[in-house]
Amino acid sequence: MGPGKQGRVSPLLVRALAGIQTGVLGGLAMIGWLSVSSAVDRQSICIVPNLLASVFYGRDVLRLRFSSITVAGLALHLFVAGVVGLVFGMVVGESRNRLRVALLGILSALVWYQFSEALFWRKLGAMALIYSPPRSMLLAHLAYGFVLAWYPSGLRSARKRFLGEPAPGEGTGAATLPADCGSPTEPPAIG
Repeated sequence: MGPGKQGRVSPLLVRALAGIQTGVLGGLAMIGWLSVSSAVDRQSICIVPNLLASVFYGRDVLRLRFSSITVAGLALHLFVAGVVGLVFGMVVGESRNRLRVALLGILSALVWYQFSEALFWRKLGAMALIYSPPRSMLLAHLAYGFVLAWYPSGLRSARKRFLGEPAPGEGTGAATLPADCGSPTEPPAIG
């Protein structure tokens, strides 16, 4: 955005964008973990995205190679991860307490894990249990939750980018001294 356009974006939209950004980064971390897990299990790293693509293409998506089906599964996963991140950003809001945000991120990831198990993976039956073991999926969702803990940093950079202002409570970078300390070049008064 140019200098004349700053301030035209609502703070609520900035929170939503920061949530989406953090959610998509978490989704990429999940895909990374699931790829490593599949490789360790000597399976194709495309299995989980192909299973996700079964939403669009039905159950006949189990292929061991990268294809347009894999791209559709990855797109679906990143879309859902972004939506979960958006909701997370709206719920967490302006909170800068890292521990609270991290715990809420892990809780959000575990809720998403339970919903995905109940609404999607169980419907695939034995195929899901074979090709996407619950332990790997749980660890991937926990990785997502840890990435959500970066939301305050994403919000801070989005505020600077879109609003041209520091986050609430964030100074201009200049050191502030208590009133009785004098100027930064003078030694503080003793006594």
